[in-house]
Amino acid sequence: MTQQHVQPLSALGRFYIYAIHGYATEVMFTAIWEFAVNQNWKFPGNTSVWSFPIYGLSLCMLEQLYLHMKDRIHILGRAVVYMLSTYIMEFSTGYILKKFDACPWDYTPFEGDFMGLITLEYAPLWFIGGIVVEKFVIRYTRHMYWGPPVEELPVMSRLLNGEIKAKHM
Repeated sequence: MTQQHVQPLSALGRFYIYAIHGYATEVMFTAIWEFAVNQNWKFPGNTSVWSFPIYGLSLCMLEQLYLHMKDRIHILGRAVVYMLSTYIMEFSTGYILKKFDACPWDYTPFEGDFMGLITLEYAPLWFIGGIVVEKFVIRYTRHMYWGPPVEELPVMSRLLNGEIKAKHM
């Protein structure tokens, strides 16, 4: 096998990983919220099918922001940008879905809500979430590739990926 058989994950592949991550995170968050508010030991989590493309698109956007800012702006500054971007995506997608009576979230019970589509109470979550997405989700997703198992790659390729060094340390 040669190095040319190893290809980075496509934009569509990354979209899928990001969408699945967001979808699963939302189900877990709503389950924990249900427990915290109602002490429901069943931990029922839920989401909407609309969340899948919204998360995929949002995290692809955050990935591009990360690539543009990573060498220019400190992590805390990037987190502010991620938080604001999340608010923009949440508001714009919610606004469109609301036109079709299909918006799955409603923040009107929150004091910091705007049109029921976004709420200031979630700012810390979006701030921390942006850092987590950058440091883990985007980082590891961008390291994924389509190709043969690592042990079938030539020694030079495995050396560049750090596998051989890691085994001998």
